Amino acid sequence: MSRDEGHGRMTEARRRPATIADVAALAGVSRTTVSHALSGKGRVDPATRARVQEAANRLGYRPSPRAQRLRGGSSGAVAILSALPASIVGAGSDMGFLIEMAMPVARACLAHGYALMLVPPDASRGHLDGLDIDGAIVLDPLADDPTCVALMSRGVRIVTVGSAPGVTPDAVVDRGMAGVDVMLDHLVAVGARRIGVIASEELHALSRVLGEVARGGGRWGPADVLPVSAAAAAGEEGGREAAHALLESHPELDAVYAPLDAFAVGAVTAARERGLTIPGDLLVATNYDGPRAATSDPALTALDLDLPETARRAADSLMRVLGGERVGTVSVPEPVVIPRASTSVAAPKGWRR
Repeated sequence: MSRDEGHGRMTEARRRPATIADVAALAGVSRTTVSHALSGKGRVDPATRARVQEAANRLGYRPSPRAQRLRGGSSGAVAILSALPASIVGAGSDMGFLIEMAMPVARACLAHGYALMLVPPDASRGHLDGLDIDGAIVLDPLADDPTCVALMSRGVRIVTVGSAPGVTPDAVVDRGMAGVDVMLDHLVAVGARRIGVIASEELHALSRVLGEVARGGGRWGPADVLPVSAAAAAGEEGGREAAHALLESHPELDAVYAPLDAFAVGAVTAARERGLTIPGDLLVATNYDGPRAATSDPALTALDLDLPETARRAADSLMRVLGGERVGTVSVPEPVVIPRASTSVAAPKGWRR
């Protein structure tokens, strides 16, 4: 072998990541001893542990996260997903709600050694069954949510953002009234007295809250609350048809509140088709301050839901659950109204931006 060939092989060996076998050979011990010495598990005398650590440092050895997870029976991954359909979370919204939640969750997971999977809306049961995850955060679960039930049956630890009947997760990030009370207060403050509310037919957390308002006598302070529902999968067209139905039955309506932003955009279209001006003839408001609210004409009054803080609380709950703690229920920050042209050009006195 020439000198150049020998130098080339030595250079290649140095570039190859060091293995546990390399550390064992340099330290003069078995691979099992290296594993015990570096993991802190098993009985290894201090002198041997120090020799193994020195060999690992010299070689630049880093334990394989994959091997560590396999030994511990963990996937090292968690997922975040929404029970709302693609017509709400995807098209027109650019998955904004999900992504705004995902980034703070990803940071928190990384700090605890977990990777985060962002699961698109309407993922098939086959895709969900194929996810190798230890835990999941599920946004806006349905009553008896099939995704939650399927994941929990596999031993996946679950934290939900919003509560739902028939679902008993390891922890709940409770959204309370989910901003319904805050937005209804705002509409009343700017003069609304006949408020049509468009909710999803499916029993998501928001629908349940709106149902409770309706069953409470259909009043909110001095205002009448007139509910109607549409299939979430129908998206903007569902909101448009529901708004037409409301305005046909209640021509005196002076406001439409649609917590799902796709429904609110559909309501704006319906008002325009009926020759109504916004906000002159009809006030329109929604919950999520995303692309739909900002690009609507006029721009839609929405809520600052403080999604980053909500996400951090959900991630903290999941990490604690995965660490063996009992968490229960945690609350979310109080939403704040973002007044825009669809309810009034200027913010009403006393309302914060």
